[in-house]
Amino acid sequence: MIEMMVVLAVVAALGAVAAVGFRRNEFSNQRARFTADVEGVLVQARNAAVDQQTQVRVAVDANQVVITAFDTTTNVWNIVGRAALENSNASLITAGGSPPVCIYGFTSGVLPPSRTEGHGDPPTDCAAGTQTLVFEADGRFSDPANAFNAAPNAGATLWIGDRSIPTSPRYALIQVYPGGLVRTWEGLE
Repeated sequence: MIEMMVVLAVVAALGAVAAVGFRRNEFSNQRARFTADVEGVLVQARNAAVDQQTQVRVAVDANQVVITAFDTTTNVWNIVGRAALENSNASLITAGGSPPVCIYGFTSGVLPPSRTEGHGDPPTDCAAGTQTLVFEADGRFSDPANAFNAAPNAGATLWIGDRSIPTSPRYALIQVYPGGLVRTWEGLE
């Protein structure tokens, strides 16, 4: 009887540890899924600009990326796509008053594709306002407000921060190259 109680206690302890591990893995999956969604809407924005031969705006704030395309027949900007943190599949990465995952915003420049380290200094916190990137019909993009891309044809890097461990934030970088190539790196510290 005592042996059975010991076995039951060990199994219960292992189950508790496994449940915590599963929850942590679920958080990582939600963060990776959001990063992939953001990368997807950036690619969708460039492709829509080229395919429809029009301008496509990418509006970025701390919680979402929204793309709109200019319809030349009606002179109206129509929503084409969106990636947002309030998605029902993102409950762990949006929990609490200060969500652990947010979009830090764009910075100027990208790394050459052959380089995989030395990503530079990230912004210090979630984006405070909205930043806008505009894709042109030939696939190039511009920063209409010159807020983050003062050097023309330097590319832009979108930072997504994971602050679940406050002393050691992790970042995902989505880089948009001058010709429109989009590349993502995850798990950077």
